[in-house]
Amino acid sequence: MRDGPDDARHDDTGPDATGPDATGLDDTGLDDTGLEEAGLEEAGPEEARLEQELRELAARLDPVPDRLVQAAVDAYAWRTVDADLAELVFDSLADREDAALVRGRQQERLLSFQASDLTIEVEVTAAGVSRRLTGQLIPPQQAMVEIRHRDEVVTLESDELGRFSADSLPAGPVSLRCAPGAGGARSPVVTDWVPI
Repeated sequence: MRDGPDDARHDDTGPDATGPDATGLDDTGLDDTGLEEAGLEEAGPEEARLEQELRELAARLDPVPDRLVQAAVDAYAWRTVDADLAELVFDSLADREDAALVRGRQQERLLSFQASDLTIEVEVTAAGVSRRLTGQLIPPQQAMVEIRHRDEVVTLESDELGRFSADSLPAGPVSLRCAPGAGGARSPVVTDWVPI
Protein backbone atom coordinates (compact mmCIF):
# COMPACT_ATOMS: atom_id res chain seq x y z
CA MET A 1 0.00 0.00 0.00
CA ARG A 2 1.30 3.46 -0.89
CA ASP A 3 1.91 6.05 1.82
CA GLY A 4 1.05 9.18 -0.18
CA PRO A 5 1.08 10.99 -3.50
CA ASP A 6 4.82 11.63 -3.41
CA ASP A 7 5.60 7.95 -2.86
CA ALA A 8 3.25 6.93 -5.69
CA ARG A 9 4.95 9.29 -8.12
CA HIS A 10 8.40 8.15 -7.01
CA ASP A 11 7.56 4.43 -7.26
CA ASP A 12 5.91 4.55 -10.72
CA THR A 13 8.02 7.01 -12.72
CA GLY A 14 11.36 5.30 -12.91
CA PRO A 15 12.97 4.56 -16.26
CA ASP A 16 11.56 1.00 -16.28
CA ALA A 17 8.12 1.92 -15.00
CA THR A 18 5.04 0.83 -16.92
CA GLY A 19 2.43 2.57 -14.77
CA PRO A 20 1.20 6.16 -14.67
CA ASP A 21 3.69 9.00 -14.92
CA ALA A 22 3.93 12.07 -12.69
CA THR A 23 0.59 13.36 -14.01
CA GLY A 24 -1.21 10.22 -12.82
CA LEU A 25 -1.90 9.21 -16.45
CA ASP A 26 -0.42 6.38 -18.44
CA ASP A 27 0.94 6.75 -21.98
CA THR A 28 -2.58 6.66 -23.49
CA GLY A 29 -3.53 9.79 -21.54
CA LEU A 30 -6.10 7.94 -19.42
CA ASP A 31 -6.06 6.95 -15.78
CA ASP A 32 -7.02 3.41 -14.78
CA THR A 33 -10.73 4.27 -14.62
CA GLY A 34 -10.59 5.83 -18.11
CA LEU A 35 -9.02 2.68 -19.52
CA GLU A 36 -11.82 0.53 -18.15
CA GLU A 37 -14.51 2.90 -19.43
CA ALA A 38 -12.91 3.13 -22.87
CA GLY A 39 -12.57 -0.66 -23.09
CA LEU A 40 -8.82 -0.42 -23.67
CA GLU A 41 -7.85 -2.91 -21.01
CA GLU A 42 -7.37 -6.45 -22.18
CA ALA A 43 -10.70 -8.26 -22.13
CA GLY A 44 -11.00 -11.48 -20.23
CA PRO A 45 -13.12 -14.49 -21.20
CA GLU A 46 -16.24 -13.07 -19.51
CA GLU A 47 -15.97 -9.79 -21.42
CA ALA A 48 -15.36 -11.61 -24.70
CA ARG A 49 -18.44 -13.80 -24.11
CA LEU A 50 -20.55 -10.75 -23.25
CA GLU A 51 -19.36 -8.92 -26.37
CA GLN A 52 -20.26 -11.93 -28.53
CA GLU A 53 -23.73 -12.14 -26.96
CA LEU A 54 -24.30 -8.42 -27.56
CA ARG A 55 -23.21 -8.75 -31.21
CA GLU A 56 -25.60 -11.68 -31.75
CA LEU A 57 -28.44 -9.80 -30.05
CA ALA A 58 -27.86 -6.70 -32.18
CA ALA A 59 -27.69 -8.81 -35.36
CA ARG A 60 -30.99 -10.47 -34.50
CA LEU A 61 -32.96 -7.43 -33.24
CA ASP A 62 -31.48 -4.66 -35.40
CA PRO A 63 -29.73 -6.22 -38.41
CA VAL A 64 -27.82 -4.13 -40.92
CA PRO A 65 -30.02 -3.79 -44.05
CA ASP A 66 -28.73 -5.70 -47.08
CA ARG A 67 -28.82 -2.57 -49.22
CA LEU A 68 -26.59 -0.78 -46.71
CA VAL A 69 -24.11 -3.65 -46.82
CA GLN A 70 -24.17 -3.52 -50.63
CA ALA A 71 -23.68 0.24 -50.57
CA ALA A 72 -20.65 -0.23 -48.31
CA VAL A 73 -19.25 -2.88 -50.65
CA ASP A 74 -19.81 -0.58 -53.64
CA ALA A 75 -18.16 2.33 -51.84
CA TYR A 76 -15.20 0.10 -50.98
CA ALA A 77 -14.94 -0.91 -54.64
CA TRP A 78 -14.41 2.77 -55.53
CA ARG A 79 -11.07 2.70 -53.71
CA THR A 80 -9.51 1.63 -57.00
CA VAL A 81 -9.29 4.08 -59.84
CA ASP A 82 -9.14 1.51 -62.61
CA ALA A 83 -12.73 2.20 -63.74
CA ASP A 84 -13.51 4.89 -66.29
CA LEU A 85 -16.55 7.02 -65.38
CA ALA A 86 -19.26 7.22 -68.04
CA GLU A 87 -21.25 10.42 -67.62
CA LEU A 88 -24.91 10.82 -68.45
CA VAL A 89 -24.98 12.85 -71.69
CA PHE A 90 -28.64 12.38 -72.69
CA ASP A 91 -31.84 11.73 -70.77
CA SER A 92 -35.13 11.86 -72.69
CA LEU A 93 -36.99 12.59 -69.47
CA ALA A 94 -34.90 15.68 -68.76
CA ASP A 95 -34.86 16.95 -72.33
CA ARG A 96 -38.57 17.72 -72.86
CA GLU A 97 -38.23 19.13 -76.39
CA ASP A 98 -36.43 16.07 -77.70
CA ALA A 99 -38.77 13.77 -75.79
CA ALA A 100 -41.77 15.41 -77.46
CA LEU A 101 -40.27 14.62 -80.89
CA VAL A 102 -39.77 10.94 -80.10
CA ARG A 103 -42.84 8.88 -80.90
CA GLY A 104 -43.41 6.18 -78.35
CA ARG A 105 -45.11 5.32 -75.15
CA GLN A 106 -44.73 7.78 -72.29
CA GLN A 107 -43.29 5.14 -69.95
CA GLU A 108 -40.21 4.66 -72.16
CA ARG A 109 -37.06 6.58 -71.28
CA LEU A 110 -33.82 6.82 -73.23
CA LEU A 111 -30.46 7.31 -71.52
CA SER A 112 -26.99 7.69 -73.00
CA PHE A 113 -23.73 7.45 -71.05
CA GLN A 114 -20.39 8.47 -72.54
CA ALA A 115 -16.90 7.35 -71.46
CA SER A 116 -13.63 8.01 -73.27
CA ASP A 117 -13.96 5.01 -75.62
CA LEU A 118 -17.40 3.53 -74.89
CA THR A 119 -21.00 4.71 -75.19
CA ILE A 120 -23.79 2.91 -73.34
CA GLU A 121 -27.28 3.44 -74.75
CA VAL A 122 -30.14 2.37 -72.47
CA GLU A 123 -33.90 2.19 -72.86
CA VAL A 124 -35.93 1.94 -69.66
CA THR A 125 -39.52 0.73 -69.90
CA ALA A 126 -41.89 1.00 -66.95
CA ALA A 127 -44.15 -1.97 -66.27
CA GLY A 128 -46.07 -1.13 -63.12
CA VAL A 129 -43.61 -0.85 -60.24
CA SER A 130 -40.84 -2.74 -62.05
CA ARG A 131 -38.58 -1.66 -64.90
CA ARG A 132 -37.19 -3.38 -68.00
CA LEU A 133 -33.75 -2.20 -69.05
CA THR A 134 -32.46 -2.82 -72.59
CA GLY A 135 -29.00 -1.63 -73.54
CA GLN A 136 -26.42 -1.43 -76.30
CA LEU A 137 -22.64 -0.94 -76.06
CA ILE A 138 -21.05 1.20 -78.77
CA PRO A 139 -18.75 0.13 -80.33
CA PRO A 140 -20.43 -3.32 -80.25
CA GLN A 141 -18.59 -5.81 -78.06
CA GLN A 142 -19.02 -8.59 -75.58
CA ALA A 143 -18.67 -7.46 -71.98
CA MET A 144 -19.79 -8.37 -68.48
CA VAL A 145 -22.49 -5.88 -67.48
CA GLU A 146 -23.50 -5.33 -63.88
CA ILE A 147 -26.74 -3.47 -63.19
CA ARG A 148 -26.37 -2.20 -59.66
CA HIS A 149 -29.44 -1.08 -57.76
CA ARG A 150 -30.46 -0.68 -54.15
CA ASP A 151 -31.29 -4.34 -53.47
CA GLU A 152 -28.73 -6.30 -55.47
CA VAL A 153 -26.48 -6.51 -58.48
CA VAL A 154 -27.74 -8.17 -61.66
CA THR A 155 -24.83 -9.57 -63.71
CA LEU A 156 -25.24 -10.47 -67.37
CA GLU A 157 -23.19 -10.62 -70.54
CA SER A 158 -23.74 -8.54 -73.65
CA ASP A 159 -23.82 -10.39 -76.97
CA GLU A 160 -21.37 -9.83 -79.84
CA LEU A 161 -23.46 -6.84 -80.96
CA GLY A 162 -23.17 -5.27 -77.50
CA ARG A 163 -26.83 -5.85 -76.59
CA PHE A 164 -28.09 -6.74 -73.10
CA SER A 165 -31.38 -6.62 -71.19
CA ALA A 166 -32.82 -7.23 -67.75
CA ASP A 167 -36.42 -7.52 -66.56
CA SER A 168 -38.18 -6.89 -63.26
CA LEU A 169 -35.78 -4.31 -61.87
CA PRO A 170 -37.20 -2.25 -58.99
CA ALA A 171 -37.74 1.47 -59.44
CA GLY A 172 -34.93 3.52 -57.92
CA PRO A 173 -31.34 4.54 -58.61
CA VAL A 174 -29.21 2.29 -60.85
CA SER A 175 -25.65 2.32 -62.10
CA LEU A 176 -24.05 0.15 -64.77
CA ARG A 177 -20.58 -1.35 -64.69
CA CYS A 178 -19.20 -2.77 -67.94
CA ALA A 179 -16.04 -4.88 -67.91
CA PRO A 180 -14.49 -5.90 -71.25
CA GLY A 181 -14.72 -9.54 -72.30
CA ALA A 182 -11.83 -11.97 -72.33
CA GLY A 183 -8.72 -10.42 -73.80
CA GLY A 184 -10.08 -6.88 -73.50
CA ALA A 185 -7.42 -4.34 -72.60
CA ARG A 186 -9.81 -1.55 -71.65
CA SER A 187 -10.55 -0.66 -68.03
CA PRO A 188 -14.07 -1.24 -66.71
CA VAL A 189 -16.57 1.57 -67.28
CA VAL A 190 -18.95 2.70 -64.53
CA THR A 191 -21.94 4.98 -65.14
CA ASP A 192 -23.42 7.71 -63.01
CA TRP A 193 -26.28 6.69 -60.68
CA VAL A 194 -29.61 7.52 -62.28
CA PRO A 195 -33.11 7.03 -60.84
CA ILE A 196 -35.37 4.93 -63.04
